[in-house]
Amino acid sequence: MSYFSTFALIALAAPAAFAQNATGGGKIPCMHVDGAPAATLNWRDIGGGPQPVVYIGDIHSSAAIKRVLAAAMPDFARAGAGALAVEMLHASDQPLLDRYGVDPEVRRQIGRRLGTAWMAPAEDYLKLFDAAHAAGLDLFALNPDPTPGEAGDSDGPVGPGAPSARNARMAATVAALSRRKGGGRVIVFIGADHARRDAQPSQLRDDGVDSRSYAFAQPGDPAVASLRTAGLDGGNWLLPGGAAYDGLIAVPEVLRETPAR
Repeated sequence: MSYFSTFALIALAAPAAFAQNATGGGKIPCMHVDGAPAATLNWRDIGGGPQPVVYIGDIHSSAAIKRVLAAAMPDFARAGAGALAVEMLHASDQPLLDRYGVDPEVRRQIGRRLGTAWMAPAEDYLKLFDAAHAAGLDLFALNPDPTPGEAGDSDGPVGPGAPSARNARMAATVAALSRRKGGGRVIVFIGADHARRDAQPSQLRDDGVDSRSYAFAQPGDPAVASLRTAGLDGGNWLLPGGAAYDGLIAVPEVLRETPAR
């Protein structure tokens, strides 16, 4: 049995209950991808709920995360998701995504555009897009194209409490997607720092759209060092520095195939 077909759900609380522990540090609900029977995991609890947007924070260096998330796409669709918006492609790539699954050449072109820029192999991102398309989700490119004078695609800091012009531009796109008629819930797959409740979701709230935030993570992983994890307690991740997410998805080291950034 493949590693991404077996999961366990441990102490995944509702956002309202979680919020009681959020101020000044406390426990964050933590879902463990650890090889227990798949029937014990309900991804629909994450992909569902009343909020029109759900953020899933990525560790870009982990190929396994893309495979784990790909396996969850049918459950997200059954929970009412209608779109997957990804940071890994630019707005100018949207015409290609509109033809994804229709023209085989499009998949190859997107693979070339992904290249090695996002650290995990392009094929793992493509398999995620395949799964989303097969589940009936529309695909959207979230990363804004650089404006003249910008270096690369970065136009501001990311991280705890750091405002970012790029986050604001992506939030505006997500807000527009959430309001499309009959479009269903938007799943946003984006770097873990962008998915923090005080980062892009905060700017999304400024646009009048509510959301929930989850992140893939590992204790001590330098790619998510800002989580300041202090250990596990009854399935919850202890965060003495305050709560940045509505829940964390723990990825054991055995599933990691590429080094952390």
